[in-house]
Amino acid sequence: MTTAPFVKTAVCLTPDLAFFRQAAFTASTILAQADAGAFDLFIICEEADVAPGFAQLDPALRARINLLCVDFSSFDRDTPGRGRFSRAVFRRLFLDRVLPESYARIVSVDSDMLIRRPGLGRLAEIDLGGAPIAAAYDMLFLMDFNGGALARSFQRHRRTLGLGEKTPYFNAGLMAIDRARWSALELGERALAALRAVPGRYPFMEQSALNELIAGGFAPLSPRYNFMGDFFLLDLEAPIDPIALHFVNHPKPWNLDVWRGEARFARDYQAWFAASPWPDYLAQPPAKGLRPGRPRKTPARRAFAERMMAFFRTCAFADGWRAPGPAP
Repeated sequence: MTTAPFVKTAVCLTPDLAFFRQAAFTASTILAQADAGAFDLFIICEEADVAPGFAQLDPALRARINLLCVDFSSFDRDTPGRGRFSRAVFRRLFLDRVLPESYARIVSVDSDMLIRRPGLGRLAEIDLGGAPIAAAYDMLFLMDFNGGALARSFQRHRRTLGLGEKTPYFNAGLMAIDRARWSALELGERALAALRAVPGRYPFMEQSALNELIAGGFAPLSPRYNFMGDFFLLDLEAPIDPIALHFVNHPKPWNLDVWRGEARFARDYQAWFAASPWPDYLAQPPAKGLRPGRPRKTPARRAFAERMMAFFRTCAFADGWRAPGPAP
């Protein structure tokens, strides 16, 4: 696999106030990795979104976070969010407009991610093959390998976007963006225009709109870069060896009173927040404690995992990962 020349890269988190503290946690997990010198890290938000106490963050961590406060109203035209999605989801659409011009590549990272090991640095140099972004397949697409009512619902959603059954659909939680190509295609402006014109068509907001516009024309990243949703139930952490854990579902591991996932993830947040400027931020854990073990390996989950891994073995991922197991 050929690689593109190294370009200066900005890794960006774009939280609102509700997710600002979690963004600081995510930033700490990014900067703890050995390859963090390959990029500059930004938290990009509006002034009202900066959580009180941010200035008291550990000085060694605070010095490595570039806080960029921007009035996004001129870009998003005060387009409101919907449901669990706040207006902040539109910010990633306009990173090419607000970052210094020296950054040719942008990596957008959701604030509900935990970076487990090095790997983000490679996104500075992988070849996107002319695509505007690299991103991983979303569970909206991968659920096809599970079947059932949920898969059929996701297929209907993709059809409303004009996507064929086999057209891949990506998750926007982590995107490596070719800034020049993104800007030339005016993807941010076009996605926002679509959301404003027919909001009901895009239940997953800017992610749905971008998938409609790009229509499968993205460089696929391996699931190592976006280990999300049902991956946590399928005993695939060892064979995939994820870089980015994405707690895309609700509740989140910092919702200690209602968290239903594995205790180890909640404890990661507990430990970090206890030593942060916000030690009292997390809800109290349930009286009976957090679930200590891993999800059960049911026959249905094993079958889903096997079908999905068989699909991954047919894929040529932009980051060069090859799924373990026999060739298809």
